[in-house]
Amino acid sequence: MRLGRQLFILFTILILCGCSSGQDLVKIAKEDLGIVSIADGRKVYYGMKRADVESVLGQGKEAERGVIKYDSGVELFYRDDEVAAIIMEEEAKGIYKTAQNAEIGMSKDEIEQIYGTIHMPSKKELPLTYVYDMKKGVFLEEISHSTEEEAKNLLLIIASVDKNSLRTDMFFIYDSYYLGYAK
Repeated sequence: MRLGRQLFILFTILILCGCSSGQDLVKIAKEDLGIVSIADGRKVYYGMKRADVESVLGQGKEAERGVIKYDSGVELFYRDDEVAAIIMEEEAKGIYKTAQNAEIGMSKDEIEQIYGTIHMPSKKELPLTYVYDMKKGVFLEEISHSTEEEAKNLLLIIASVDKNSLRTDMFFIYDSYYLGYAK
């Protein structure tokens, strides 16, 4: 009788642990934290070496704050010669999509179907802001870090929304360290 009760409690704990971690854990590979060419499937992603990026996008032109502009509405920021920020502008529509298949022109509902509903609170006409903890493999509802290393571990995926059409017009993918420490 006592052994049966202990096994029941252990079984219940295992089920509860399995259910809660399965819902929250979102395994996203580093190569999936970026954009993809719709035409040929070539990727540019967070942490990719600049030389590898240039074999995909060609040479870019320096713009403000150390951002490099490439053709077709793509802008990148490099830290230590690796991609630390990706901006996909409206010009990229039909040319690039995120590695998770989100595209310029999608509604917020369509973006939530791709990335889920765990994101920072927002109103209908404001951007959807996802905070992905790369170390833990989970989406968070807020940005919270106290060190530079922790800031580099939190990746933001932002779908900017045009206030007139309520459709996405830009995507941003960058670590929270970029916000305060870009050139």
